[in-house]
Amino acid sequence: MKKFWVILLSLGLIMAFAMPAAAVDVKFSGSYYAQGFYLDNPSALDKAAPATENSWNNNSVRGANAWYGQQFRLTTEFQVVEGLKLVTRFDAMEKRWGDQGWAGGTGETQSRTQVPQGTGGGTVVKTQENIEWERAYLDFNVPFGKFQVGYMQFLTWGTSFLNTPLTSGGIRYFFEQGPVQVVAAIEKRAEYTGLNANNIGIANDADRDVYDLGLTYKFAPGQAGILYQYWRSSQAKVQQANGYIGQLNGFYPYAQLTFGNFYIEAEGVYGTGTLRSYESTSKAASTGGPSAGPNLGANAQNVSLTAWGAYVNAKYDFKPAYVGFQFVYLGGDDNSNSDQVTGNIAGALQANYGFNRSLILWNSDYGDNVGPMLGNQTYGSTAANGGIYNNRRTGSTYAVNQFMDNVWFYQIYAGFKPMPKMDLKASFSIASADKAPKSDVGVTGGVGYYTGATVKEFASTKYGNELDLTGEYKIYDNLTYMIGLGYLWTGDYFKGYDTGATVKDNYLLTHKLTLNF
Repeated sequence: MKKFWVILLSLGLIMAFAMPAAAVDVKFSGSYYAQGFYLDNPSALDKAAPATENSWNNNSVRGANAWYGQQFRLTTEFQVVEGLKLVTRFDAMEKRWGDQGWAGGTGETQSRTQVPQGTGGGTVVKTQENIEWERAYLDFNVPFGKFQVGYMQFLTWGTSFLNTPLTSGGIRYFFEQGPVQVVAAIEKRAEYTGLNANNIGIANDADRDVYDLGLTYKFAPGQAGILYQYWRSSQAKVQQANGYIGQLNGFYPYAQLTFGNFYIEAEGVYGTGTLRSYESTSKAASTGGPSAGPNLGANAQNVSLTAWGAYVNAKYDFKPAYVGFQFVYLGGDDNSNSDQVTGNIAGALQANYGFNRSLILWNSDYGDNVGPMLGNQTYGSTAANGGIYNNRRTGSTYAVNQFMDNVWFYQIYAGFKPMPKMDLKASFSIASADKAPKSDVGVTGGVGYYTGATVKEFASTKYGNELDLTGEYKIYDNLTYMIGLGYLWTGDYFKGYDTGATVKDNYLLTHKLTLNF
């Protein structure tokens, strides 16, 4: 046996020396965080409300919640030759500490796949126990620019307003000449129909694709640019029946400017197109949405989209203090028109996930761990309290989740840096909905267009006011510790359709240790 290993090792060394040398530089970067949370009232409803109140049927989960969570992320760049590299990224051990739901409720600690959670409990949400590869793409220069090919982050442009740190496959091209940069891309968001993953041969090229064409210009005070985006989905187009396609156009201008100690950035969005274009409007829809009903008859209904949004952030740095103001508007849709959507589209387009302008409202860390802020709602329900809790055309929930949408948002903030490694910040936000959601199409109190039921409207457009206090300290240049307090004066929006429901304030305590390398 010893001779065998000596011979095998010798052969290996001979082959290694005989192979041509290929020097590959490998660079690592990434992050790790551990974060603790305490939430006093994630339900946004009164814990002391009488059991006779209807809201108990819609949201009975009214206790406080506390946990620790973490995430490890590693990005690796394989520099093959100058101008050519392979970039990969994975997340690992992204979970709450001690969470055993993924293991079927046992106390075991080894990694397990997703399993059913008992009878009637459905399936537990996947917890990322092991490595989950997020990105892998080629990055290479050519004489006329640069290409990136593979799975990478696409949903970024201009400011952070509509950015989402999610991954999709595609091809992106950059060309840069002096102060001008041009970017063009095709993204593959989905493949095959969303109705049935096995509909090959039933659905014809049932994909969801996005095409980008953008221009950026850099100049002395900053930079500005505009992106045109074409979104096309044929996932609901089936051959045997009356399906539809969606075709949307988006325009995203932005500017970032610095004048001495004053910084301002702004971005806008205008979306237009067809959300649902049926193959035939003379017969019933076969893929969901408005079709047969007491007042609609048997015919499908085309739906168009016209939506607006805007974001401004202005900051003045007094060194060591600073003050600023932020404004966000994203149009809502209240189901008032059967053939036109005016908003509630951010979630469907995966826009602004992780925008995080407050600790509670539309915060991705909050939403990822707790879920949407339902209030007096049951997500997706058409029966509870006689109402509809998601948009009938876009599918977006009326709950407050990780995607900021249907909103007028105003925030003032101020900070102080008593030393270079410390940053203390306070902010106060006022938020309300652009449109009060309706359960159906028609006049409130009248007969609905979709179902013939009585049309209801949310009790209020007021999400609430939020005060956030945070402090950050750099223990090392790449290790930061943050503590935060958020208090939400809950608005009557969370009453849903029931004006008799009682809402209650919520507060959050959090601290987070973050390593970047």
